[in-house]
Amino acid sequence: MPNSSSVTEFLLLAFADTQELQLLHFALFLGIYLAALLGNGLILTAVACDHSLHTPMYFFLLNLALLDLGCISSTLPKAMANALWDTKTISYQGCAAQVLFFAFFFGSEFSILTIMAYDRYVAICKLLHYGSLLGSRACGQMAAAAWGSGFLNAVLHTANTFSLPLCHGNAVDHFFCEVPQILKLSCSNAYLREFELLVFSFSLVFGCFVFIVVSYVQIFRAVLRMPSEQGKNKGFSTCLPHLAVVSVFVSTVLFAYLKLPSISSPSVDLVVSVLYSVVPPAVNPLIYSMRNQELKDALRKLMTYSMQMLLSSMSHYHDFLDWAVRDNCVQYQKMPNSSSVSEFLLLPFADTRELQLLHFALFLGIYLAALLGNGLILTAVACDQHLHTPMYFFLLNLALLDLGSISTTVPKAMANSLWDNRVISYEACAAQLFLFDFLVLAEYCLLTIMAYDRYVAICKPLHYGSLLGSRACAQMAAAAWGSGFLHGVLHMANTFSLPLCHGNAVEQFFCEIPQILKLSCSDAYLREVGAPVFSIFLAFGCFVFIVLSYVQIFRAVLRIPSQQGRHKAFSTCLPHLAVVSLFMSTIIFAHLKPPSISSPSLDVVLAFLYSVVPPVVNPFIYSMRNKEIKVAMWKVMTGCFS
Repeated sequence: MPNSSSVTEFLLLAFADTQELQLLHFALFLGIYLAALLGNGLILTAVACDHSLHTPMYFFLLNLALLDLGCISSTLPKAMANALWDTKTISYQGCAAQVLFFAFFFGSEFSILTIMAYDRYVAICKLLHYGSLLGSRACGQMAAAAWGSGFLNAVLHTANTFSLPLCHGNAVDHFFCEVPQILKLSCSNAYLREFELLVFSFSLVFGCFVFIVVSYVQIFRAVLRMPSEQGKNKGFSTCLPHLAVVSVFVSTVLFAYLKLPSISSPSVDLVVSVLYSVVPPAVNPLIYSMRNQELKDALRKLMTYSMQMLLSSMSHYHDFLDWAVRDNCVQYQKMPNSSSVSEFLLLPFADTRELQLLHFALFLGIYLAALLGNGLILTAVACDQHLHTPMYFFLLNLALLDLGSISTTVPKAMANSLWDNRVISYEACAAQLFLFDFLVLAEYCLLTIMAYDRYVAICKPLHYGSLLGSRACAQMAAAAWGSGFLHGVLHMANTFSLPLCHGNAVEQFFCEIPQILKLSCSDAYLREVGAPVFSIFLAFGCFVFIVLSYVQIFRAVLRIPSQQGRHKAFSTCLPHLAVVSLFMSTIIFAHLKPPSISSPSLDVVLAFLYSVVPPVVNPFIYSMRNKEIKVAMWKVMTGCFS
């Protein structure tokens, strides 16, 4: 009889058979995972940093957020990778590790929820003994017991399960490895070895569940005996988030493992497993922050000050340059720095109310056009299998960056015009500068990669599949996004660490580096020179690469004997060349124009040209001469209304 040692990998259950649906599932899980990371990460940071939340209830909530992060991270990343790379395999060791970690985090979370029920019981029913029953040492011991029991339970189950001989193949009817699915592959007589341990675990879980129910019976009895309506509301409001979390957790698990065999199927099991393994970690932060004013206040403080913390974290970068201008240290101490500025005043488009409303309507139309055009390209490329090629993969990334770029500047400008306002907060200005710098540089890097794609397609067509495989394309796109992000962080931290001596009036309709530098002290301005010089050299290197690529492309195209071949080659390059030309010409003219013709109104017009126009016209440029994208977009539009 073959045992588990003969199995080197397992086959997980795929969410869909077609690549389009797999990519859709990848995007859906990516959004859920990022939401879980953001929500639980904010709770962790808020509880750790806010001294008013250093109480037993929030200490256990911090542990719950940690366990939620571990639980969702043990299953979802592998499922996303399988959906993205169209694979189903997981190694034997990877499957064992997934079983161990999921059982560990899952068991520990239920123990923490039981302890949190006890915390609520003591807080409401034994209020005078709260400090003695739930001191810091007692809380630490209870949390350690929860984590330790979860770990011990997971080790026993994993060791027991993976010591069983497997007789029924290696296909797991699940999107991740868990004990019941592995047991289905084991031999029937060996199954009994794990059954006793499962019965013990279910008895333990049932005991915790009974403890939670009894605790809430006592809590509700105590709350209903309170004389004041306000006291009842406060008592219920402290319990409802925990009760909601327990209900979501228990109901999904009970339905998953105690559903009728008549309704059981791989697809139903798959949906139910998503409910109990993915949904709770994603929605728990929302449940706890929805009705908890203390936590909402802490999260608001955290988001308000996080940008300032990020900016100050780069201050040591300037130590050497500060030494170079040490003769001006006394002047710097007398000058107000950026911390004294709490907001900036953006340049309005018009002085009269009528013109402001006209500008609002104009920007609204432009923004909706950009959303529609880039949204159609995103949908067409994602849904049409014929467009799953490197060129359209990079076009999809370009549409995403265009959406991000225009969404960084135009909505705030529209709001200012509509509400007759010029103010932008210090944190919002820093965020706008960072996002715009990040997205613009990432777009430029992506345009460089797209030039390389056209070069390989025309000059090295026989090597196209090997040079631009799916993994290589994803790595190049990730490099473009990563370089843009790093560039944005460095420039934002550099710019907003400078002392500001010239007020807070920004001569632009959005925050950008040159305008903030104009407000800085003249001596401190030198500290930021190094970063723009590096950026200019990087941009120039990309520009040279694009030019050389097109020189090679045009040489290869002109050697094509047939007129039809030359026309087809040019038609695949002209949209990209037009987008690059528009992108480069507007930026170069905006930042390298002669000072003699510079004025605030001209700067606003030029900023509009390079920040707003490209994201709007890029979809039209790419769809104007591209038959494939036009057909795919037509399918999308007709499919929406059919």
